[in-house]
Amino acid sequence: MKNLLQHLIQEGLSALSLPLDAIDISIPHDKKFGDFSSNIAFTAAKQLHLSPLDAAKKITDHLPIHPDIDHVDVVPPGFINFFLTDRAVRKSFDAPVSALTIGNGKTVVTDSSNPNVAKPFGIHHLLSTVIGDSINRILSYAGYHVVKDNFVGDIGTQFGKLIYAYTTWGTKEVVEQNPIPELLKLYVRFHDEAEKDPTLEDRGREEFKKLEQGDPINKQLWKWFVDLSMKEFERTYQRLHISFDVIHGESFYEDKMADIITRGKEKNIFVQGEGGALVAHFEDLPTCVIVKSDGSSTYHLRDLARIAYWDKTYHPSFMIDVVDVAQELHFKQLFALAEKLELTTATNIHVSFGRMSFKDRKMSTRKGNIIYLEEVLDEAVKRTRALLQEKGIQFPEEEQQQLADIIAVGAIKYAVLCQNRNTNIVFDWDKIITLDGNSGPYLQYTYTRGKSILTKAGDWKKGDKEDYIPLEGLERDLMLKCLQFHDVVLQSVEELKPNIVANYIYELAQLFNSFYNTLPVLSAEEGKRALRLKIVERSCTILKIGLEILGIQVPDRM
Repeated sequence: MKNLLQHLIQEGLSALSLPLDAIDISIPHDKKFGDFSSNIAFTAAKQLHLSPLDAAKKITDHLPIHPDIDHVDVVPPGFINFFLTDRAVRKSFDAPVSALTIGNGKTVVTDSSNPNVAKPFGIHHLLSTVIGDSINRILSYAGYHVVKDNFVGDIGTQFGKLIYAYTTWGTKEVVEQNPIPELLKLYVRFHDEAEKDPTLEDRGREEFKKLEQGDPINKQLWKWFVDLSMKEFERTYQRLHISFDVIHGESFYEDKMADIITRGKEKNIFVQGEGGALVAHFEDLPTCVIVKSDGSSTYHLRDLARIAYWDKTYHPSFMIDVVDVAQELHFKQLFALAEKLELTTATNIHVSFGRMSFKDRKMSTRKGNIIYLEEVLDEAVKRTRALLQEKGIQFPEEEQQQLADIIAVGAIKYAVLCQNRNTNIVFDWDKIITLDGNSGPYLQYTYTRGKSILTKAGDWKKGDKEDYIPLEGLERDLMLKCLQFHDVVLQSVEELKPNIVANYIYELAQLFNSFYNTLPVLSAEEGKRALRLKIVERSCTILKIGLEILGIQVPDRM
């Protein structure tokens, strides 16, 4: 329908001998302004030497008549509003819902989640994990070939500190009984002791340097830490229903960094800095260190090796890093260096996001008061089971537990994804685990409510004949809302913001519930019954697809 309107406007502009600029067609928030609207008159006004309002009227006078357009209005300060016929709405609505093809199979490589080995999977990792997973799903739905990577933090100075702490205060038996919490205790103890004896920081750096140089004892300890951590991470990912195509930690790139250093030196991009360090200078950004004065690598060097590997292995059109806003400077420097070094022709994108916090609680791994994601998931399940009991939703125990898991995980994911990723999120249980308002459980419940109607209707497609027109207000509004879905996905792809999809399916659910509560469906007269069941079916289909591309499962019943 947007293509049709663009074509009609192009014909109107041609009749006025105006160039055919890009024509924007939007969907008004208030239906009194039409089903679709265009602001083309604001551009045309300059060329016609008219006000936008007069330009809009002149363009409208030259629009061809089309049977799908009921009427066209011009409103100040110069918008052209289109009202469709009911028959046009039905014709568009009858087309099947299918995945988009705008990606045209282009490859996108993404990096998200990035937990650190030997540290617990904290709630602060949730945002990158969930936002990244949803972006992967949205891009896949739009027709891109997505390679999902997870650049796990499995190397760095912190491992020198942990090795020193373990060899000084740790025992294998204690760590194996409860791996991640015990390793965290050792890491925290190192920093507590270092505050009393600052020379420990040098000891930690020495152990890390030995690790990078291949010391067999340090290598063996490091591998043990990694194996213990990866088992814990995988359990968490399974619980979140999130997977990756590859998990290449920072250590994977150890043997690939030398080529980057050589290239940087040859191009005179990497130069000697203070104390023998290797640095890179920029015209408009602070200098960054590539290799430290003690010879150890930095995040910049390992990230550059990753970009080069991605380009050589996958030949992507886009590379996307889903990392919080605190690393904005790092990625500006990184992408500038990748361009100078000519590592890739792909477009590099940093998808940034704000921070998540609980009321009156701070999170810090070093101080040991991190909020474990597992604890948050357990609490969500506990609260969900209480909610189900309160609402009288009772199933056999196994199904009850499965339902609680689906709702709890979906609630937490939706709490993240329904908000603009550029804002900070305060975690509020009362707004997350609820069947009311803008929440994951509300959307899941709306879907199961619609499916229940369809189940009760039986084999309705072989029965009633549909009554096409005229459409009642809520029928028409809900059909038009369903027709907006692909435009919403396209906008979400352009901005890489899952909240655009989340906000849309919430509005769709609200409209569906108004439709269901106002108009009879199963008891409607013959022609209307089939039409309304078709509207219920399409609403359920789009709710399910929308939730799935947010990474949220939908239960069969609630």
